[in-house]
Amino acid sequence: MNYTLITGASKGIGKAFAHECASRGMNLILVARSQHLLEELAAELSKKNISVHTHTADLLDHSVHKKIFDWIKTNGWNVNMLINNAGMGYFGKFDEKPLEKHVEVMHLNMDSMIRMAHEFLNASDPKQKRYLLNTSSTGAFQPTPYMAVYCASKSFMLSFSEAIRFELRKQNVNVTALCPGGTESDFFHPAGMEKVIEKNSQFMMKAEAVAKIGMNGLMKNKAVVVPGFVNKAGKVAANLFPNSLVVPGAAKFFDV
Repeated sequence: MNYTLITGASKGIGKAFAHECASRGMNLILVARSQHLLEELAAELSKKNISVHTHTADLLDHSVHKKIFDWIKTNGWNVNMLINNAGMGYFGKFDEKPLEKHVEVMHLNMDSMIRMAHEFLNASDPKQKRYLLNTSSTGAFQPTPYMAVYCASKSFMLSFSEAIRFELRKQNVNVTALCPGGTESDFFHPAGMEKVIEKNSQFMMKAEAVAKIGMNGLMKNKAVVVPGFVNKAGKVAANLFPNSLVVPGAAKFFDV
């Protein structure tokens, strides 16, 4: 029996991924910090005749990746898909935010993702088909004022995903970087971005749509998936124009 492991599974895109995978008959291992939200989600998804297990964990813990996979090994579960979805960000001028907040963003969006991916690739069965999806962002395509550290960390994730995709091309592993733009989720409230949401609400996508597009891309072994026409257009613009034009344009999105 195969399992799909989803991090950041209790809310937003992670929760949408859980529902999307369940609709495809996939057994799930859900990881997040909120135990009661995980339990509620697991109870709901279990009604779809799949196996669902939860693990409450803070991915800012430097050793948590080993604890998660040791727990999986102890229970004899075979994980052939990892959706590396957990992430965080803070909105505002770089020098006005506490340094520890920036470091947390870097650790969760980069270090933790690397650890989970490495553990997954070494713990899973190399003889079977495997899948790795890393949730990046359209912020990965250009430097973005007021979200400087977050978008830089997502650029790291995108670069990493494309690099290991090439390394693993002969090992029957699909590697996809999902790069959503603004998505209706709980991400923006902890980041202090309520006014940004209000200003750009017409561009926000549903988390369910993002998850479905992401899963379709992963199953088709697409390198990079950008959901939505507006987001695709933004990626094209970021590739075509110099940063001297792109950066001020990106700043306008957050100018509130």
